[in-house]
Amino acid sequence: MIEVPGVVEGFLRFLEKLGGKTIEIAEAPVRRMPSRELTVRERLELLKRMREEIEKEKESEEEKFIEEAIEWREKTIQRPLSDRIAESFLKYFRGPVESLSKSIKGLDEDLYRANILMPKEKYVALMLAVGIISAILTFIVGLIIALPIDMSMLLGVLGFIFGFIYMRFYPKSVWKRRVEEVEKALPYVLRHMASLLNAGIGLAEAMVSVSKADYGVVSEEFAMVVQEMHKGSSFEDALTKFEEKMKSDMVSRVVKQILRALKFGGNLADILYKMADEFSFEYRIKLMDYVQKINGISFVYMFMTVVMPTLLIVVILAGSIFMKRLVINLSGMIVIFLLGFPTLSFIIIMMIKRAEPR
Repeated sequence: MIEVPGVVEGFLRFLEKLGGKTIEIAEAPVRRMPSRELTVRERLELLKRMREEIEKEKESEEEKFIEEAIEWREKTIQRPLSDRIAESFLKYFRGPVESLSKSIKGLDEDLYRANILMPKEKYVALMLAVGIISAILTFIVGLIIALPIDMSMLLGVLGFIFGFIYMRFYPKSVWKRRVEEVEKALPYVLRHMASLLNAGIGLAEAMVSVSKADYGVVSEEFAMVVQEMHKGSSFEDALTKFEEKMKSDMVSRVVKQILRALKFGGNLADILYKMADEFSFEYRIKLMDYVQKINGISFVYMFMTVVMPTLLIVVILAGSIFMKRLVINLSGMIVIFLLGFPTLSFIIIMMIKRAEPR
């Protein structure tokens, strides 16, 4: 007669073998206790090692997650704020933005000349976002200076229009600043290239040297010219594209002289030296004219920012005493002195900046 404990023990061994076989077939390894009999101390040590391994795995997974989160955060922070704002706005208002971008002509060309590496639709989204932010800020300013709610809303609408129009013409202003920087650095660049040509270095190598030097916008533009040649464009086509992008008389003269020298021959180094001297002389003449203009504008600036506010305060006090009441209420005075005169000062400063020779 078979004893019951023996049957149970055999059945348990069968289940143990079946479970071991299943574990071996499975892909993921699973920790299990060894089949041999262990003492209590050995079991405790084994459990301790298993617990340590599990904790190490958890720590490694947490560290990996933290590293990925930090890397994603760094990439997000490195992106410009304007790019993030435009992308967020485009995400929710793609349809209206795409419709509006089709009606704005010439924006692609302006972005290309300004070297703003942003698609047209995304920049239009940025224009709308800046307009909305400007509208909110101007509306809050209207409430702060105690304007009526309708006037504050009108001020907000004007703020939106100003912000939108400013962003529309911002690429053109960036392009003009880039052209000015190119023209200022051009004499030094021409002397750099001429010295390399005299040393027996080719023209293409001289342009590569300028692109790697620290000439600001000129180095960036020359790097693009070199990149165009690497893509398969001819030297003439790359220079012509650079000339069309800048639309500058000085750049056009330089490009035409270089292409003429390459086509008909001549000492290009001497030509570049002479052009550098001519540009430097022209800049000195413009600088002298600028100093003369500044003398007159500075007098107007002193009158508008110092004398005129003082005279206005005197006139307001005299009129208020004569009329026995305030000629201009408090909100009007706040607008005049906190917005009016600073705006006039900003306009004069911009006039001085625009008159600066290139």
